[in-house]
Amino acid sequence: MSSQRSNWRERLHANPSRMEHELAIKLQDDRVRYLTQVEIPVTTADFYFPLEPRPLIVFVDGPVHLKTAQMMKEEDLRSLLRKRGYRILELSYSSYTDKIRDELYREIVQHLGRE
Repeated sequence: MSSQRSNWRERLHANPSRMEHELAIKLQDDRVRYLTQVEIPVTTADFYFPLEPRPLIVFVDGPVHLKTAQMMKEEDLRSLLRKRGYRILELSYSSYTDKIRDELYREIVQHLGRE
């Protein structure tokens, strides 16, 4: 593994899912500037893009996050973040595949305005 690819691990403060790991590699390979596992006063963002005028926070939600009670809790937190001026992108998936990873990656890039 190249040192360029390994640098992203230093920015992760939690145990990233395989999906987060693979998305981080793709973002880094495409030289997209981002931060991972950024602590926001009410939660932790999976990916944080310090864009002006409003930063973009990306949450990559796998199967654990797809339960009703968890979804309701997260929606409350994310609504609060929206009120605080953040743009929120929620990416959900039920299982990992390269195709799903690529679809989620395209959504991130689209929200960054890089396509």
